[in-house]
Amino acid sequence: MNKFMDFMENKFSPIASKVEKNRFISSIKNGMVSLIAVLIIGSFTLIISSIGNLFPDGTVVKEFFVQNADILQLPFNFTFGLLSLYAALTISYAHARRLEAPILQSMMGAAITTLVLDCQFVDGNFQVGYLDSRGLFIAIFSALISVEVLNLFVKKNLTIRIKGLPEMVAATFESIAPLLTILVGSVALSVAVSIGSGGKAIPEVLTTFLAPAMNSIDTPMAVFVISLLEMLFWFIGLNGYAILVGFVMPFMTQYLAENMAAFQSGDPISHVFAPNFWDYFMGFTGSGLTGALVLLALFSKSTELKAIGKASVVPMIFTISEPIVFGLPICFNPYLFIPFVLGTPFIATTQWFIFHYGIVRPPVANVGGTPIFLANYLSTMDWKAPILAVLVLALGVLMYYPFFKMYETSEMKKSNAAAAEENAILSELNLDF
Repeated sequence: MNKFMDFMENKFSPIASKVEKNRFISSIKNGMVSLIAVLIIGSFTLIISSIGNLFPDGTVVKEFFVQNADILQLPFNFTFGLLSLYAALTISYAHARRLEAPILQSMMGAAITTLVLDCQFVDGNFQVGYLDSRGLFIAIFSALISVEVLNLFVKKNLTIRIKGLPEMVAATFESIAPLLTILVGSVALSVAVSIGSGGKAIPEVLTTFLAPAMNSIDTPMAVFVISLLEMLFWFIGLNGYAILVGFVMPFMTQYLAENMAAFQSGDPISHVFAPNFWDYFMGFTGSGLTGALVLLALFSKSTELKAIGKASVVPMIFTISEPIVFGLPICFNPYLFIPFVLGTPFIATTQWFIFHYGIVRPPVANVGGTPIFLANYLSTMDWKAPILAVLVLALGVLMYYPFFKMYETSEMKKSNAAAAEENAILSELNLDF
């Protein structure tokens, strides 16, 4: 185990840290995290518009929601229906800040590129259907390439500079050349793809091309591998969620949008691996099901472990795992390696099957920041979800119990030895007050 931990610290940790700090991955991650506010707003409006489904047919409340469905669904359509455009803005903002490029002009370039590549003119009409989650990957590409082009033009002084103008006006003139390049390049790419694909929009072509990958990430094997990697990162002291979310979030966001649309229309829910599956089921009470360790620590014979458990209760309710991961600690703790790193993926994969076979409805909303149990219900709109959460927590306690007790015994021996050594020193001093 010591050799394994040395390998993880010396070989694996630097690679993981380098990946997390990659400018493209970091900007996508930060941009997608900023996008969560839009996801939550859209999710709650969907929940509100679905309240009518809780009432029997023929009731006044049910009829009100049926008759006003189009109006009640407008907030959802203006959030998830324009998700790609919002993503282009948030990711370009994050990337521009990272490169110290002009922020406003970068966001404008990203918006222009996204609109050109995701939209089409058909019979004189501007079609914006692919500005929803289906154009998300195009929006990510648009945001990154737009900022990179603008940054290159500014750094290489390939801009129009007029001395004596106010700063804001001067920045506008400086952005003309890069924005024109971005616009012309986007139009050329859009036209080329349309001609080569027989009139299809770029997102339609990309969706067809990525279909195998889009399906493969929502599988039990993908859930197991992603959970395993996340736990390995946490175990060596790195935020596994932060490292992986840049890769996984675009897929999860698209799955969530499809689930919401299916739920809204009454169709079967097709995906499991939506964001709140990771947050409130795969990582229930915190990455690695750390709430189970909080409960065990609360009843520990060790005074130190019990204190850590008390300090971690409130973070656990909001699925924050850092206090217990670094306070117990879990990272680099050989006693907890097996349940934390290997046990967690098995429980996560088991939950995937429970959702996949319809025993519990998969997530149809994003309710980030909501306390556990309430979040389990709201994210799925299924009363069985909180029951599943209780069972998962109980299973986590059983999984951790023997390993925690071994660790507790080790810590108590250390505490008793330290206390005995302190008493021996005091006895030798023979102090008499």
